Amino acid sequence: MTRVQRLRGSVQDYAWGKPSSSNPLVKRIYDSQCEASSLPPSNLEKYAEIWLGTHPNGPSTLIDSNTTLKSYLTPSNDLPYLLKILSISKVLSIQSHPDSALAAQLHASNPSVYKTPCHKPEMAIALTPFSAMLGFRTLSSLYSNLQLYPEIKDIVGSKSWKDLRECYENTAGMDFDTRTIVSVSNFFTNYMSNYDKDSLGSSVCSKIISRINSKIDKTSLDDLLLKFHSQFPEDCGVLSPIFLNVLNLKPGESLYVPPNTPHAYISGEIIECMARSDNVIRCGLTGKFKDVEVLCGSLDYEGFEPRRERGVEGEGERIYRPAVQDFEVRTSTLTSDHTFPSVPSPVIFLCLEGSCKVVWDGGEVGVKFGESLFIEEGTVIEVKVEEEVGFVRAMRNVGGG
Repeated sequence: MTRVQRLRGSVQDYAWGKPSSSNPLVKRIYDSQCEASSLPPSNLEKYAEIWLGTHPNGPSTLIDSNTTLKSYLTPSNDLPYLLKILSISKVLSIQSHPDSALAAQLHASNPSVYKTPCHKPEMAIALTPFSAMLGFRTLSSLYSNLQLYPEIKDIVGSKSWKDLRECYENTAGMDFDTRTIVSVSNFFTNYMSNYDKDSLGSSVCSKIISRINSKIDKTSLDDLLLKFHSQFPEDCGVLSPIFLNVLNLKPGESLYVPPNTPHAYISGEIIECMARSDNVIRCGLTGKFKDVEVLCGSLDYEGFEPRRERGVEGEGERIYRPAVQDFEVRTSTLTSDHTFPSVPSPVIFLCLEGSCKVVWDGGEVGVKFGESLFIEEGTVIEVKVEEEVGFVRAMRNVGGG
């Protein structure tokens, strides 16, 4: 058995991807893998994602045997995770991922949309400056924003508006008690449910956008609403940053998306790792199917301030380990040779800069930017640096998350 094998991922050309003319990271990685496979370079208009794993919608290929990684693995040692690189030029849909119990229910009732009975936790690590929305704002932040965009009252109705105001006044915007969670849930559900009735939402959205355009001093939130409106005119998601936290991450910073949490990636290039699942509930900023009722009924409405994580420093690596068993991610930048001990998981290795040789008991392989490897569980590897090298390794959560 060859314990380390060269791997080629699958590329996805979604509409939100970066154009070929900008030479995005996804294109450069995929073209490098095509070159390693003696294939011609890709010729797509957009480059959104490259997938490395065994997902049936984008299976990776073992280059030397020209067989899929999934066919090489047995069901008992199939990968529970999927490693991706994303190049984002346009906001992704507002969405959430169900927890395991809800995923099973949705799959049973609507398998054509929710294709697996599995949860889909995910984590993003910024490779460039990266913007995203994640979770509901704290009550204080949400209430302050609503004062800046009072037109929203026409969508949600006076009762929801009054209930939220009273929650804010009674708690000084500090606590998310049961009443506040119910109030925010009703407020957001009314917003989503009423938005498309008789063009109500689009009319309100137009008024807000028109007012913002007339302002001399626009805020960063104003600018984001204008950006979303230019990409999805009058969509219900245009006003979503009023409700949801907006994060700007620096390279090396990460965020974790808990289940039942609304989120959307806005711009940047990232490493993404997730459980191998298709379950996405969408509600805005997309032309795909929107399941507003299911989404609104399943979200976690407790507001919070998201944390930007930088992982934990290990020997020769930085470890990003979420509180799920499906995956963890380790990044390394090396200027000298380093040996990595075996781990109890199959590993996907992706080189993001420089070049090296990966050596194991029984062989070695040269790796340069963009090239990827599949490494058998329990394999000790030595990375011999040829040119300062940076790479990422994905694996099951071997820390017992």
